[in-house]
Amino acid sequence: MTALPQVAAQAVSFSVREPHLQQILQRQLSLPFIEVMADNYLSLRGPHYHRLCQLAERYPVVLHCVGLSVGSGGAADDYLTKLAIMADELNAIAISDHLSVSQLAEGDSHDLLPLCYQRDLLPALQHSIERLQHRLPLPLILENVSRYLSYRDDNIGEGELLAELHRRTGIGLLLDINNLYVSAHNLQCPVAELLAKLPLTAVSYCHLAGHQPQGELLLDHHGSQVSEPVWQLYQQLLAQMGPRPTIIEWDNHLPPLDTLLGEVARARRYQEQL
Repeated sequence: MTALPQVAAQAVSFSVREPHLQQILQRQLSLPFIEVMADNYLSLRGPHYHRLCQLAERYPVVLHCVGLSVGSGGAADDYLTKLAIMADELNAIAISDHLSVSQLAEGDSHDLLPLCYQRDLLPALQHSIERLQHRLPLPLILENVSRYLSYRDDNIGEGELLAELHRRTGIGLLLDINNLYVSAHNLQCPVAELLAKLPLTAVSYCHLAGHQPQGELLLDHHGSQVSEPVWQLYQQLLAQMGPRPTIIEWDNHLPPLDTLLGEVARARRYQEQL
């Protein structure tokens, strides 16, 4: 297992968004760690960043990103420099992003674009990961993305691709269980088939989030409670791979803090049942 530094395997917490920063500080919650969206704080200043620095004095911090663009060679040097400064100032323990493309020749796509899964891309992906690992001061962890289509030229599965990248670079896996469920539905593929070659021993931590139907597809929107089928898949995976640190993601239509803590408590109960 590729462990998350300073965090117990059964730890459960949530991704902290700006409106909740002050409440968490005031309530002095007992949290084993927190995850923050690093891209929202790249100015490295302002009241939200100041509160985040205060939180970092209490809790281990994982920096979650959407701008590393592993699939296109990695982010620009300016982005990486700011991220490294943030990691230092927050005494962060790890950095995570997605196996996707966000930087294009025309600029930032402001989205997580899926890769064409091809064996021939492995050397370029390996080089991109090694460049990022060299530039960043912390372990790098890659997340499986929600997929809404497959490419005609795909010739390798997502699990096999991630397993090979882990073998070549030691990269950890952020297993987003909602993304796994959404992708299986949208690609009309059994979840078991997507799971078959995922390197579960490389899972550093997990994400749980909500989705919503949009026509025949499921949209990974991070704006609701975790669905019952995803909770069931989470229990199945815990039984299969053992406990893993887990983060509840809720990015849109933010609920009261106590609703988030209720989702955390439910995930913790499932961890404790192992």
